[in-house]
Amino acid sequence: MEKSKMYTCSHCGAAVTSEICPYCGSVTNVETSEAYMEYPVINCKEAALGFWTTLFPLIFAVMFTISAIIMLIEALSGMAGEDTPIIILMFIPFFLIGIAAAVVVLRNVIRYIILKVKGKHITGKLYGYVDDNVRVNGRPAQVAKILVDTPNGKRFIMYQLGSTEKNIAVNEEVHLLVYKNIFMLDKSNKETIDW
Repeated sequence: MEKSKMYTCSHCGAAVTSEICPYCGSVTNVETSEAYMEYPVINCKEAALGFWTTLFPLIFAVMFTISAIIMLIEALSGMAGEDTPIIILMFIPFFLIGIAAAVVVLRNVIRYIILKVKGKHITGKLYGYVDDNVRVNGRPAQVAKILVDTPNGKRFIMYQLGSTEKNIAVNEEVHLLVYKNIFMLDKSNKETIDW
């Protein structure tokens, strides 16, 4: 592992290598991409249902599967004539793309249901954000670096948010649902005020 840069906490003057000062608990000016990983990282599987995780792949699944079925019916009914072998060859990639997209949707829905049924409520602390490899409208989606307490001690999770938003402040407590290594931000624990 590459040695991280040393920074000085602007609040207490201590030497720091992460986003939150271990001595005074203040937010430092260390970027998450340059921060030292003080604790091991858990392989985190997200279980959020949203446009990019559920609806977008569902559109692909439905459109490609319907197109594949239409091609197969056309080929088997003899309507394609001489082009029947070509249409059957075209059916295969369309069908495979439709199945792959359906598997993505099903995986996300199953994770969500498992968390809702068997998940445990925990809290963590947001340490910072890094850019994801996924881009949304030309901007990188964000990955939240969250510190959680586990039976094996403190661990970081790198939670893919699936959006470009940074709605949680660094050093803020976050509520999560967890089952094994499946995590979901639990927004139901946020304080609401009825006016």
